[in-house]
Amino acid sequence: MSDALIRILPDHLANQIAAGEVVQRPDSVVKELVENAIDAGATSITVVVREAGKQLIHVIDDGKGMVREDLELSIVRHATSKIASDQDLHAIRTLGFRGEALASIAAVADLEVRSRRIGQDVGYQLISRPGTPAEIRPGGGDVGTQVLVRNLFYNVPARRKFLKSDLTEFRHISETMQRMALARPDLRFTFYDADTLVFDVRPAELRRRMQDLLKVRSQDLVSVEGGDRDVAVEGFVGLPSVARQSRSGQYFFLNGRPISSRSLGHAVISAYEHLLDAGQHPLFVLHITVDPQRVDVNVHPQKHEVKFEDERSIYLLVQHAVTSALQQHNVIPSFLADVPLAERPLQSLPRHGNEPPTVVNRLTGEIQTGHLASGVPPLRSRGSDVRAVTPAEQRGIDALFGREETDAGEALHVGRQYILTTSAEGLVVIDQHAAHERILFEQAMRRSNEGDRGGQALLFAVDVRLSPSHVAILREYLDELTALGFRVEITSKGPIEIHAVPIDVQPGNEQQTLDAILQSLEEAGRLPREQRRERVAAAFAARQAIRRGQPLTASEMRALIQDLFSCKVPQLTPHGLPTYVVIPIDELTQRFR
Repeated sequence: MSDALIRILPDHLANQIAAGEVVQRPDSVVKELVENAIDAGATSITVVVREAGKQLIHVIDDGKGMVREDLELSIVRHATSKIASDQDLHAIRTLGFRGEALASIAAVADLEVRSRRIGQDVGYQLISRPGTPAEIRPGGGDVGTQVLVRNLFYNVPARRKFLKSDLTEFRHISETMQRMALARPDLRFTFYDADTLVFDVRPAELRRRMQDLLKVRSQDLVSVEGGDRDVAVEGFVGLPSVARQSRSGQYFFLNGRPISSRSLGHAVISAYEHLLDAGQHPLFVLHITVDPQRVDVNVHPQKHEVKFEDERSIYLLVQHAVTSALQQHNVIPSFLADVPLAERPLQSLPRHGNEPPTVVNRLTGEIQTGHLASGVPPLRSRGSDVRAVTPAEQRGIDALFGREETDAGEALHVGRQYILTTSAEGLVVIDQHAAHERILFEQAMRRSNEGDRGGQALLFAVDVRLSPSHVAILREYLDELTALGFRVEITSKGPIEIHAVPIDVQPGNEQQTLDAILQSLEEAGRLPREQRRERVAAAFAARQAIRRGQPLTASEMRALIQDLFSCKVPQLTPHGLPTYVVIPIDELTQRFR
């Protein structure tokens, strides 16, 4: 008997391992199948999911279909109709090209494919189960292809165990469907959750498709067009008034392919400087067209990351196109156009997880990855956890402002955003928005923990229309929103109805408040159940807090000071940012010497 330790894995086990790169969750299956339908020339694509895709994913298209020989090879790994030579690989024009999607799906689910080619009288049906030979038989049906994926991951229990709740998985599928529909507004997309129609969007211009899916008005969109040699960018960006608290409304498409790019996202955001508050994110859908030979799309199994031959030129083109569009629509005053670049040419991009730091030279578009250049401060994260006040800090707070009675002297309003007052320690400068955010957060948490679900009932229900992904988030966080004071009715068809809101919501702001909370929750991603109420309360407080620039009366300033220093953690917002700073008397004395 041989002592060798290395062996070749059985095909069915190797296929399961390889499938993990392509099929990570139900929305991965939806993405791959919809891309195949688009590549097949479909003009209408229907997707039906049950139990968030775990029980069934059914994709129907009216593309050119397959003959029997195509069907036999469709589930063989690396069998593809998209590329045939090295030249094809360096100029990819289709969404799929590796020949892995159906093979990977067949390794982790029961698969059925029905297809009939244009001009053929007979179609064929393929039935496949993991680890067994596929069966092909004649079958009827319309021209095109239907793919049915049943019992996803049933033979890979470890993978199925780590899937999230049905609501979370469905939200990911909704986001994928929305992204694909925005990528190809010239096609019809119909999406069902079991027997419930989520959306049915017919071929239209991009502006109309954005209205239907992102629930934004036409007048709030600014047209973007730009080009240079064999590169072009076109699409729409939103006015600052429709900016969101998350990046949920930001989409890039390269030659019709959805992509993600931190650097290009920064190129858009840089055009909005002086127009948005901290924590706000512009809405945009931008289509970039590039010669396929100048970009490599084969750098990630999910194909959502790409590598440009000249990323600097693409960055500058996008930045210039968005800036010009905002200037032409009088959104950016001409005298502000170049101020931010002159003051701060180098800026770091936000980091995610263990990613290396990235610095952008906003004057040249040069992107550097690695160690940050000296003197370039990283953008501060607004998502840091709130730490509890230490005993030493509490003693300092009590010494600064007595817990029982606050005697802060007269208050002055500076720049319509800071409240200046005095204490025994010196000058106290309070950020009015941050302070009010802390106050509202603790009030909301207190009501939620005490089970006070009264809210304020509305005389007439308010109808709101939400995107499919936001409807999924609303279902997932309905208990937490109800505890906050919302009473919402989710109907199977038509708009969402709001019947009650928290007492702090002003009349007419019901939809904006709910939408802002859902955007924040979307940005937060999956949260442990014990953190959900805090996150909902923090999102609510951020939306309802008084804005910087809002005038305050003397009595309002005194009330805000009193309420702030009655909080349990007065020195920090729910996001961990300071609410006030103290300038000691000793420091003032030194400055006058």
